[in-house]
Amino acid sequence: MSKLLDYLNALDTNAVLIDAHKNDPLKAAREFGLSPEEQSALAQQDKQRIAAFLDIPFRDFDAIDSLVGHFDAAVNQKTVSVSEVELVD
Repeated sequence: MSKLLDYLNALDTNAVLIDAHKNDPLKAAREFGLSPEEQSALAQQDKQRIAAFLDIPFRDFDAIDSLVGHFDAAVNQKTVSVSEVELVD
């Protein structure tokens, strides 16, 4: 199972992680232990890849669509280009 689900769930309850995510979402995701592929899926807001990591059918993604919005809000509506950031293990 992907750590992505744990990360997204923690963003609902862990104040320290929420603050870290607001300041630098990619660093927070990396330090939480997300793989470079998971970081990339979040940064690119790739709903199909996120759904695959969460092991849910893409057709059901609308039920969790707010998760991507949560990530987007944390980067102050700035589109993150994966080529601009370093994704590491």
